[in-house]
Amino acid sequence: MTNAPIKVAVLAERLGTSAGGTEVYERCLLTALLDDEFRGGDIRIIPVLARAEAMDVLPPSIRSSCQLLKPGGKLGTMFSTGKLLKKIGADVFHSCFVTPLLLGKVPVVATVHDLGFLHFKEHYPRMLAWKLKKTFYWTLRRADMIVTVSEATKSDILDVTGGTRQRIQTIHNGLDSHFQCNGAIKPDLAFLERCGIRQPYILYTGRLEPRKNVPVLIEAYEKLRASGRFDGQLVLLGATRTFMCEATQARIDRSPQRDDIIQPGHVPDEMVPSFYAGASALVLISLYEGFGLPVLEAMAYGLPVVCSNTTSLPEIAGDAGLLVDPHDPSCVADALARVVNDQVLRREMIAKGHDRVAQFTWRRAAEQFLDLYRELAHRHAHSRDRQPEMIAP
Repeated sequence: MTNAPIKVAVLAERLGTSAGGTEVYERCLLTALLDDEFRGGDIRIIPVLARAEAMDVLPPSIRSSCQLLKPGGKLGTMFSTGKLLKKIGADVFHSCFVTPLLLGKVPVVATVHDLGFLHFKEHYPRMLAWKLKKTFYWTLRRADMIVTVSEATKSDILDVTGGTRQRIQTIHNGLDSHFQCNGAIKPDLAFLERCGIRQPYILYTGRLEPRKNVPVLIEAYEKLRASGRFDGQLVLLGATRTFMCEATQARIDRSPQRDDIIQPGHVPDEMVPSFYAGASALVLISLYEGFGLPVLEAMAYGLPVVCSNTTSLPEIAGDAGLLVDPHDPSCVADALARVVNDQVLRREMIAKGHDRVAQFTWRRAAEQFLDLYRELAHRHAHSRDRQPEMIAP
């Protein structure tokens, strides 16, 4: 192996799509990987973008290092990435979402966020679930190393495929720099008022897709209001139109508390902190999560968190969150009543939340990825005969 820097091409296929957590993942990871202060001179990171709009999402300081694929949609990305890798002489390729075809012999790292499309395929459009499944199994066949964002997703993959732990590594997400404030930022009350929001309010952030379990949250909120234990609003922050959201929206619209269920829709990133900073608590009772970034975001803003006791959420919340059965609206209502009314519990949860957040940083994630890139490049330089494990669906 020469002394030339290891060239690592990182495909950020979701940047510029307003794709929620996966887009945040790509933006924050690339920003951390391109931080010259700790990366060292032995690795060169080359971001590969699938659309021109992605440039607007990245910090200006790193845009000049990016490679833009030719327009061509999903299929264009799948087939053109390999040509680009050959052109730039990549030593390692990292796909943050989908592993393209025709990559040649370059070592491949692939991030798998969750397997919701397998466990809740009825919650996805049929063609999308089929595409995600096929892409997932192709990724497992082709990748030298699978990276999961939680131990829960790692265990999920092992359960579904019977694969080996040696080819799967967990690297936790970090916290976006927008949220690293330790509760010091105050809400923009005038902005919240323009959105129809008044304090106190309980915050949910996420889409309305079925696995987010919003209908049970609505029922829990109704029980909470009917019991007289909370007289504030419920704010549902996130896109109001996503796949298979119609039944959830209909449930919201027929709630007797509809006037106090506020849906601001998608808001600019710079305004999201105001929603957290003004809330009394965060609730996230998803049936399935691969990570659960809103849990950490809320803790950073000094909010107590009520979340599901399933999949990745206990792993991310630790002992700083109040865990509930996501199928039991009465349990959820009782937990929310406790965190908004019990001041001793609130102070304890807020303190634990700040400690918990400190354990998740994008710099730590980037350092782990850099070590992985070095390991794969070194291994590939000493052994050209790659025989990745075949995993059949």
